[in-house]
Amino acid sequence: MSRKSKSFTLIEVVVVIGVMGLVMGGLLSSMRQVIEGETLLKKMLEVEEETRFIMDTFAQDSEYSELFDEYKPDKENPGDIFSYVLQFNVAEKKSELGGEGSLDSKYTYGQGGDGYYIRRELTRDDNTVTSTLNNTPLKSRPVYRVRLIETPDGSLNYFITFSIVYRVILKDQEILIPVETSAMSRTFEF
Repeated sequence: MSRKSKSFTLIEVVVVIGVMGLVMGGLLSSMRQVIEGETLLKKMLEVEEETRFIMDTFAQDSEYSELFDEYKPDKENPGDIFSYVLQFNVAEKKSELGGEGSLDSKYTYGQGGDGYYIRRELTRDDNTVTSTLNNTPLKSRPVYRVRLIETPDGSLNYFITFSIVYRVILKDQEILIPVETSAMSRTFEF
């Protein structure tokens, strides 16, 4: 046997390295897409968790509190009221919020921080407790829409729609996630 039959030619080595490079490139590209997909999934799960918390908190505050008069449409002017801020007088469970001084307690929903974040303030007496309800920034300010609703028995309620648009950044791509919820504002007396 000759020595030539036991060795590889330069062309064979180049072809094998080229094929291996293509296979490795394909695998790396696939892994990059998997990692980007996982990152997007994690961000979407964070948005979902924040949304559940925000919507539950907002629905509870609006259902168990009384809307400030300046945000209430009336029968003479039944058109919707749009606002970037909304305020409620605390109407239920006042005793749990700090005793007698809580009679003037109020919730304020608005924009907080340097970016677009939802701020919720509970004010009682001269003390204000502020919470930011989301970590994922919004594309723009939250919008509140109040509509006067008359029930079949003739009573009036205020139907509040709360709209937000999350802004999720993935590399150079911006993904907008609109979310909207509604609640009825009514007062329960103790």
